[in-house]
Amino acid sequence: MAKTSSTPRAKKAANPPAHPKYEDMIRDAIVALKDRKGSSRQAIKKYIISSYKLPDNTTTNNRLRIAINKGVEKGLFAFYNGPSGTIKLVKKEPVKKEKKEVEKKEKPKKNRQESNDKENEEAHNQNDQTS
Repeated sequence: MAKTSSTPRAKKAANPPAHPKYEDMIRDAIVALKDRKGSSRQAIKKYIISSYKLPDNTTTNNRLRIAINKGVEKGLFAFYNGPSGTIKLVKKEPVKKEKKEVEKKEKPKKNRQESNDKENEEAHNQNDQTS
């Protein structure tokens, strides 16, 4: 039988990846490609591989596919022409904040008749002073 040591082994600290999350890379790729109808998977993959220097292998392909599907489920991306079509970013609608209703002070309204009466009185007074 193999001997088991009673001292626990120190775990190696996992190195963080040299690239951001796949969702972030896909978002950057779609924004950078600026296609009106969305970007294809091949174009996104090509952009990610060239700009983040990832290997072109099945692991990258699988992670890219999974990230796209999860992004669609979360509402970050949308398929423009079905699941095998192009991928677009979903525009987030800005959340409208409810404005507090401020009570406006009511100003006394001037009647047109009162303002006309004042003008007539002033004109009449001027006529009396001149004569």
